Amino acid sequence: MQQNFSKLNNEDSKLIAISTDGNDEKKQTLVELGVKFLLVSDLQRKIIRSFGVLHPQEGISRPAVFIIDKKGLIRYRKIGIDYTDRPTVKLLIQILALL
Repeated sequence: MQQNFSKLNNEDSKLIAISTDGNDEKKQTLVELGVKFLLVSDLQRKIIRSFGVLHPQEGISRPAVFIIDKKGLIRYRKIGIDYTDRPTVKLLIQILALL
């Protein structure tokens, strides 16, 4: 995501990540990975529950990508089985270009 940050986060789209990590872990992730996009902590799991991505046994989010348009409509959704099951950045850029 970092390599294609400018293609995913611009005047027409905003890249936001949601994590179940606390603020200290979040800060460490931001520094270690050089993350430029917004990383939101969801300690109570309210956001991930509302999007239906809470892993029932592990208590964390399954990997997921949502593209939500300016009207708040979900235009694309991919909920992965595990951390390797994610759409490619190329696919996300193609989908954004169609909106």
